[in-house]
Amino acid sequence: MILELIIFLSLVLILRHWLKRPKGLPPGPLGYPIFGSGVCFQMKQVLNYQKKYGDVFMLEFAGVKFLYICDYKLMKDALGRTEFSDRPNLEGFHFMTDGKEAGVIMSNGQRWVNARRFLLRNLRDLGMGKSSLDEAIIHEARYLIEDFQQYAGKPSKFPESLNIAVLNVVWQMVAGRRYDLYDEEVCDFIKIMKTLQDDSVGFFILETCPILKKILPKFVINKFFRMEVLDQTVVAAKKLFGKTIEARKAELDVNHAENVIDEYLIQMSDKTDIAEFFSEVDLMRVIFDLFSAGFDTTSNMLRWMILFAAKYPDIQKRVQEQIDEVVPRGEFPTNQHKSQLPLLEAFIHEVLRMSSLIPFGVIHATNVDTHLAGYLVPKGAYVFSMAGFSHQDPRYWESPLEFKIERFLDEEGKFISHKEGFAPFLIGKRSCLGESLARMELSIFSAALFQNFTFSPLEGQEVDLTPQNIPMANFVKDQDFLISVRN
Repeated sequence: MILELIIFLSLVLILRHWLKRPKGLPPGPLGYPIFGSGVCFQMKQVLNYQKKYGDVFMLEFAGVKFLYICDYKLMKDALGRTEFSDRPNLEGFHFMTDGKEAGVIMSNGQRWVNARRFLLRNLRDLGMGKSSLDEAIIHEARYLIEDFQQYAGKPSKFPESLNIAVLNVVWQMVAGRRYDLYDEEVCDFIKIMKTLQDDSVGFFILETCPILKKILPKFVINKFFRMEVLDQTVVAAKKLFGKTIEARKAELDVNHAENVIDEYLIQMSDKTDIAEFFSEVDLMRVIFDLFSAGFDTTSNMLRWMILFAAKYPDIQKRVQEQIDEVVPRGEFPTNQHKSQLPLLEAFIHEVLRMSSLIPFGVIHATNVDTHLAGYLVPKGAYVFSMAGFSHQDPRYWESPLEFKIERFLDEEGKFISHKEGFAPFLIGKRSCLGESLARMELSIFSAALFQNFTFSPLEGQEVDLTPQNIPMANFVKDQDFLISVRN
């Protein structure tokens, strides 16, 4: 009798849950009370839902609705609109600032507008997207080439120097300093950051279902959701960035800002309009955002380029021959050479397409009830813009699973800069603010690497182009390969 009653009440709750579902929502599985239909973080899972429900579908977990957009034109429509421009308001996303909204990547409203405007203006003033930054990138490229030579002629994995060489470019604009390529403190911090990425889904589930924090013992949370990694990250970040801020404060000239931190401190002291939300706590998060974005994405893309070059030696050779024709030996390629290296640019862009580093995009949230493709999208829905799908969509790409640099070349062999369906730096109001810097770094670093080295698999082995098993990211799987110095 008791069992029948439990089953009856469960069915009543499920029926009530289904009947409460607002009309006009995107299609998706009905799900169950509390647990909903679940949420997916793997491309294969999303593909199965797309096949069943179409380019726009919705899942639900712990009362939160998750919208997946799998078509480029729909992504462009949604992310270009203010109502889709928020980030989820989750305390855990602000772990660096004790749960308080801060920084630029995960902030909203006027705080985000001010932070983005401030950073864009100052990074551009310091050379982002301009030829004046060439020398700083070339300076780091020289160190990188010297380091890679140590690994030449023997099986090796990706040198750690890739991370810091890339970081140093943005870090000189942010903090006015560079790190040694194997700086122990920075390397240790980067290792912690990578561990944090590995455990990101656990943190995300804990935040979207906050009741778990209340009902689960702390040791269970630490064991299954790896919260100790979050604590380690906060301690290491505050130590590293705290020293950076104090060093800039000690050298600050209020009449001459030399970097982003200097200008931030000056604006904060003068209480200008743009500094409405500025504080040292917020500055700590801004630095964290720039640090994590500065070393991670571009260095991963350079790793992908090395692997694709090793996988397709004929294409690598064509790119190298064109670099040799344009750039005299003994000189480093610069952005001045970019227009004369269409094969390199096409190669870079095809690697960006094939790798789709951030296939789910960076999560958005709706700030009002709105509509997309005729469906109701309620306020507070979390939004995944599936750039990884648009990069493999046959509506935009012929034979999308094939690696063909010709996609980005016209009939005369000139580089095609814009292609429908291409969104490696995301799109809309919250597209990557460092896109122009990333493009400069990718061009100069990759040109320098291919000018000086040839990359190949070990004899009898194949290059592995499958990414690491990290949800919502396509990071390179480390592996042995061969670096050969070019004559």
